[in-house]
Amino acid sequence: MKSQNSIIARVHEIALKGKNRPMFFAKLVSNIKSALVGVGTTKVRRIHMGVEILLDDEESWPDVRDRLKNVFGIVKFYRCFRVPSSIDPIKEFLIDELGNIEFKTFRITAKRGYKGFPMTSLEVNKDLGSFVAERFGATVDLHNPDLNVFVEIQHRESMVYYEEETGPGGLPVGVSGNVVVLLSGGIDSPVAASKVMKRGCEVIFVHFHSFPLVDGTSREKAIEIVELLNRYQNGATLFLVPFADVQKDIILSVPPPYRVVIYRRFMLRIAEAIANKMGAKALVTGESVGQVGSQTLDNIATIRSVASSPVLSPLIGMDKQEIVEEARRIGTFPISIIPDEDCCTLFVPKHPVLRSKLEDVEAMESSLDLVNLVETAVSMAEVRKVTG
Repeated sequence: MKSQNSIIARVHEIALKGKNRPMFFAKLVSNIKSALVGVGTTKVRRIHMGVEILLDDEESWPDVRDRLKNVFGIVKFYRCFRVPSSIDPIKEFLIDELGNIEFKTFRITAKRGYKGFPMTSLEVNKDLGSFVAERFGATVDLHNPDLNVFVEIQHRESMVYYEEETGPGGLPVGVSGNVVVLLSGGIDSPVAASKVMKRGCEVIFVHFHSFPLVDGTSREKAIEIVELLNRYQNGATLFLVPFADVQKDIILSVPPPYRVVIYRRFMLRIAEAIANKMGAKALVTGESVGQVGSQTLDNIATIRSVASSPVLSPLIGMDKQEIVEEARRIGTFPISIIPDEDCCTLFVPKHPVLRSKLEDVEAMESSLDLVNLVETAVSMAEVRKVTG
């Protein structure tokens, strides 16, 4: 009588892309296929303002549901049932299915794709609405119903779906190009990475560590965070960059208050060299204005002056509590709060400069072999591929 053999995924922002919609939908379909490898799907295809995922096995629904919740571009999705294209089988389906659901208000949203069907969309809405109201004692609510039942009338079979699941929204990862995220072992930068992924960017990660001057905890945390965030883009590259030698040279030449600013200038230089090597279009940091001493506007300006690539900071206007809440939501918070000694906490002065001047910092760097330090750090980076 009925079969649940597909899922309907709906979009929002992609629908606004006009003539560019095919490109966005093609990437979304590709990303869904990658996310669902090995979970019993046979075909993923574009439909009108959405995507249909055909299932081999209805028992795979829970696993498919969990994976679709991590696919950027999907706003919501539904289990989809196919029934014969006649009003009586549709009503029989509703009797079987809706009896197991608690609802006081509902809406029927019908669309007649097959124009040979003897009823218009409006007539189907009224007929099924009256039937459900009488059968289940519920009230029609067109604006904020407890239950929204969608009926798409086709030639031989009609699709009926309900029980909305929420997707992450945004744009499909990859439509906006590649970026390099400077990934610390802290709370902020993983959240920044997820934010740019949601805007369609595919992320390459760069983590700076001072092993063996400190233990390897920050490296282990970075690997674990990338493995977790990888569920959003299904394949990532992580550069683990040794930073101890750079720090040693800076410590010998730079007064303590300026060291963190100059550390970060070198990180941007190295990250940009990796970005150029990987074809990335921008750098991404987890900075938030005023959160720490190195993130005053003066210091941000001094640090960023070394980069010719755009530097994006999606958390720039967020406060710490907002960032923590987002880290909890995406699951990175428990990893980020594991104690470690990262390269920026090593040799940090008690009173770092808050309003650095570019000319002063450049003078301090004049005794450093900038090119060699950057090239050596890039060449010594360990490259890890995270898949699946």
